[in-house]
Amino acid sequence: MLRSSSFAGLRGGLAARASASQGRIPRLPVSPVRRSVVSLLWALALIVPVLPAVPQSAPGPRDIVTRAYTFKYQRASEAVVLVYPLLSPKGTVELQPSGNTLVIRDTSTSVQKIMPALRAYDHPSRPLRLEIYVVKASRATVSPQVQHSDLPEDLTKRLRGLLAYDNFAKQAQAQLAGAEGQWVVYELGPDYKVSFRFGSLTDDRQVKLSSFRIARREEGGKAEAVLLHANLMLPVDHTTSLGIASSESSPEALMVVLTLREGDAAARK
Repeated sequence: MLRSSSFAGLRGGLAARASASQGRIPRLPVSPVRRSVVSLLWALALIVPVLPAVPQSAPGPRDIVTRAYTFKYQRASEAVVLVYPLLSPKGTVELQPSGNTLVIRDTSTSVQKIMPALRAYDHPSRPLRLEIYVVKASRATVSPQVQHSDLPEDLTKRLRGLLAYDNFAKQAQAQLAGAEGQWVVYELGPDYKVSFRFGSLTDDRQVKLSSFRIARREEGGKAEAVLLHANLMLPVDHTTSLGIASSESSPEALMVVLTLREGDAAARK
């Protein structure tokens, strides 16, 4: 009987604990060591002071600094030629094509000159147009000499003042409209084809024509003979004449006459 009552009392005690714990979240035991670590972290969080930032002195004129500029409108690759003349002997420029970014590392003085120039260069694309003539130039072989030109009078006077030719026969003419950064491909009549990409207008009023290519179709129109393929730097509102001849004394030459304008031709009428 004694054993039975002891067993019964044990079951009753367990049952009482079980009923008392119902409806409450059991508390997990935390070791004294772990509890002390948690308390220490809270204490440190409360007593660590928040110190004000100590102002640093600005870089000196000769200190090397690094600046990055990401272009919004223009091509970073086109701006490299703008940066090079502004670098000091210690300066470098890195092109990051994927981000359209230039990274400049140079003295503080040089960087202070370069960054405003880049901001001014990074403007929205502006309209441009290129007036182009393809001209056959020749010297008179009869006496008295007969002069003839299919070109406008002012352009004829300019060419005769620059070149030792008397006659100018127009082969093709066009006004090619576009904008900064755009490619232009144009058929100049049945015989000639021109292609290039407009660069950006610089502070000194010049625009680079990248990969300027003019070709003439051969007999049958299937093959092309490339007459000129180069990068050209053209000033705005100035006429540039390019002669294609076997020699300077050649009696005939093929000429490409280019005049770059800013703005839309239709808007100026």
